[in-house]
Amino acid sequence: MPITLPQLTSNVRIDTDTQKLLVALPSLESRLPNKEPEIAFLRRFLRNRYLHLMIHMYHKLRGRDGRFEPVSDFGVAQAADVYCSVRFKTEDPAVRELLKLLSKPHVQALLYTHDKIACGDYEPHIDPIPVEDEDDEATVKIVSIIKKHNEPLGATIQLSGETGCMEIARVLHGGAADRSGLISAGDELHEINGIGLFGMSPDEVVDMLSKASGSVTLKLLPSQRTTARRKVEMVVKALFSFDAASDENIPCREAGLSFQRGDILHIVNQEDAIWWQAYRHGDSSKRAGLIPSRHYHERQEVMRRARSREGRSTPRSISPCRYSPKIPRQKRLRKTMYHIVQNGVFNDYDTDEIPAYDEVELYIPKPRHYRPIVLIGAPGVGRNELKRRLKASNPGHFEEVVPYTTRERKPFEEDGKEYHFLTREEMEEQIIAQRFVEYGEYRGHLYGTSLESIKQVTASGKVCLLAPHTQALKFLRTYEIKPFIIFIKSPTLEKLKESRMPARARATEADSIRPFTVEELEEIADASVKLEERYGHVFDHTIVNDSLTDAMTELLMVASKIEKEPQWVPVGWGQS
Repeated sequence: MPITLPQLTSNVRIDTDTQKLLVALPSLESRLPNKEPEIAFLRRFLRNRYLHLMIHMYHKLRGRDGRFEPVSDFGVAQAADVYCSVRFKTEDPAVRELLKLLSKPHVQALLYTHDKIACGDYEPHIDPIPVEDEDDEATVKIVSIIKKHNEPLGATIQLSGETGCMEIARVLHGGAADRSGLISAGDELHEINGIGLFGMSPDEVVDMLSKASGSVTLKLLPSQRTTARRKVEMVVKALFSFDAASDENIPCREAGLSFQRGDILHIVNQEDAIWWQAYRHGDSSKRAGLIPSRHYHERQEVMRRARSREGRSTPRSISPCRYSPKIPRQKRLRKTMYHIVQNGVFNDYDTDEIPAYDEVELYIPKPRHYRPIVLIGAPGVGRNELKRRLKASNPGHFEEVVPYTTRERKPFEEDGKEYHFLTREEMEEQIIAQRFVEYGEYRGHLYGTSLESIKQVTASGKVCLLAPHTQALKFLRTYEIKPFIIFIKSPTLEKLKESRMPARARATEADSIRPFTVEELEEIADASVKLEERYGHVFDHTIVNDSLTDAMTELLMVASKIEKEPQWVPVGWGQS
């Protein structure tokens, strides 16, 4: 017997604007005779369910809630970085599976679609309607912009090598040209306020534009480039300082944005592989300037390091400690108890990494979940004394980590109070398992700081205080720990001699206490400079320990701010 199937209905809502166009088609058909095939095609197109589904998705994206803001908008680049980082570790089955997944076109298409949506690159791109000039055969556009006296146009000018005409090299975000919405990179600039530019140099054109004020009329030949402009916005922390006035390669010094290490920048355009566009956080105008791209800065730094190596008479290690694939068993006593040796894993971290920009986000402090305070400084600069005083200021709030050791327990000591006592075999096993952020040997016994101990102090609702070796930052600076790193900096050598007089400071070595020598003070000042040069990009704050009282006052103030005020942290730290 025949079976009657229920009518299948679509869940796609018919778009009202499309419906209006369908209703208007009969009148259009009567006005355009002999166009029936085209109108029939248009009717089929407007009724297509995929079109309505796409419009429905578009409206959903336009009205999406702020809670669904993407973590980043460059998933394709991140996937490529991951692929390049792990592609040589194919002995691991998990790595092989990851490489296989990242190579699949469907995964790449998914990441590409995610980036397009994340950066809002689904708006239609409509070119400005050109104005026909009766005097010229070519189509030109006349653009009028309003600018103040000495305000830059917000675009860089160059002489085209192909046509010999003045050309818009790039449009800077937030500038007058960008605000007009009618000027694009590649446009040929022919006239300014009716004055022809033939025979002028780019500098002369820039000077003319700078002096012009009020309504400025530009005559341009539209660019023939078809590349769509990609909207990019990324907040980064600058890990180096840049002076636009001293860079010989910048295309326009006036358009450059100078910044200091630690400044927060909003990158809004990365189309140029050499010069990105960014504005400084807090700038209400959001007018962008040119900054070096990551690739350009790395290339310049590699060249600088190569020239520096050529200038050295004898090669020397730039690392403050020696590396060894084995646990050190040194007989000679060291001035510092902890000596990090992690099988050479810090070679790349110290010498090959070229810090440029670190993508950041705002971290909101959580009640009773405080970031550990890590004090970094040269031996003898006073960081341990500052740590001791900070803990003494509020013993119930600040807590130090109980270290581990393999030495024999003394009669008055309790396990877990002064030290955690382990056998050498147990501690070596945990070292191999990388459960220590730092470890070393002193008088034949191992000492170390456990990663789990730091987490336990944080989980207890106290502020964990640490004063590790700088090499331990590799293990400490993670999203799990979220440390706030304070650099205790040495003052100048002259100030150091004044503040470390024999009656005011002592050096501790072995079991004796004695005054600092002049040579030791010179070592402290020199080591402090080198530490800042090498690790300054990971420091969150710097305190100059000129006066111990003043340094302690500043440390207390910083410790209080960490618990109350938002801080810029690497992306991902604020998500957990």
